Amino acid sequence: MTPIANPIRVAEAPAPSAIGIPSGSQRIAWSIRDLPELLLSVGSVRPLLVIDTGAVQASGLRPELDELLSPAEVRLFDAFTPNPRCEEVAEAILAAADHDADAVVAIGGGSCLDVAKVAAMGARAPEHAHAIARGEAKPPQDTLPIIAAPTTAGTGSEATHFAAVYIGERKVSIGDPRMRPGSVILDVALHLSMPAMLAAQTGCDALGQALESIWAVGSTPASIQSATAAAERIVPSLAPSVTTGEIDARREMMVGAHLAGRAIDISKTTAAHALSYQLTQRFGIAHGHAVALTLGHIGAWNAGAFGDDCIDPRGPADVRDRVSLAASLLGVSPEGMPGAVRALLSKIGLPTTLKEAGVDAGAIADMASRVDPVRLSNNPRRFTGEELEALLHRAYNGD
Repeated sequence: MTPIANPIRVAEAPAPSAIGIPSGSQRIAWSIRDLPELLLSVGSVRPLLVIDTGAVQASGLRPELDELLSPAEVRLFDAFTPNPRCEEVAEAILAAADHDADAVVAIGGGSCLDVAKVAAMGARAPEHAHAIARGEAKPPQDTLPIIAAPTTAGTGSEATHFAAVYIGERKVSIGDPRMRPGSVILDVALHLSMPAMLAAQTGCDALGQALESIWAVGSTPASIQSATAAAERIVPSLAPSVTTGEIDARREMMVGAHLAGRAIDISKTTAAHALSYQLTQRFGIAHGHAVALTLGHIGAWNAGAFGDDCIDPRGPADVRDRVSLAASLLGVSPEGMPGAVRALLSKIGLPTTLKEAGVDAGAIADMASRVDPVRLSNNPRRFTGEELEALLHRAYNGD
């Protein structure tokens, strides 16, 4: 892999294609200092700034950000929670409309970016703000331009056309091509102050997205290329990004998470993500960690695809080849994936089994019966209820 130069100015940074980011409609910048140029490129003088205030303050870049935005008339919005509620998203839409915003700038983690993306889509239709925020309506108007700067290396939301919103305890995924940010700032300076535990949890999400994207029914050659490039960066960089926080590892994770986001923007995720939501909702396990707790077991299961249990129209041999590719990125064979993921979790200080993570074994049967069927339909090998329950027991015991 080609090392990435320390991002200072766009002109001094490598072209995105040089580090594996495919060409496309997104403009990539490497420093928050390029924000004025990006605003100018979309003709914005009245942006809505959706911001994770804590993350930006911790980075030490808040004074510089305020100076960079001083020529513009900026409205700040930061009234959202880590798993944003539809009411909060509706308020962001109304804030954009009330300000007569001409662009939306998002600086924060995945929740922040998701709020900003829906706000940009709904800003010109505030009368439908609550329906849009619930995923029940999509305005015919064009979305506002979106400039996204992630502060975590996890969701890859800056690269995707969907956003996660919560209606009560229910997670709703809102998807629309207009929500894919047109400009992205990948500035490692925004990542250096990320706490180790958050780096571990979000990094697991990025790893899961990369590997799942390879074996997903919705995968394509382009998504597999992005997912492979992502995993090549994430696997060797996740542990040092957590244990030492060194700049090179944080930079590699930042780019790897972005590439994984590009991959799932095409392929979407599979069974590990489908299972994760109940682990988070029932037992409070952080999303990325919840994904990782079953990830290796899902990979090993998918490697056994034969005949009628294969959902992927490309056939079981193709599925097995792609699972083998994913496993090779962990340095193991498919049957070694559960152990490889457990070893990585141990290195970054996270519980390695469902039992260690505090899952109640008595809840496994009910969890198996309530998994999101949409994401399961993107998993290349079919599960029966009994098979899914057995897999969860293996993840519980570390078998």
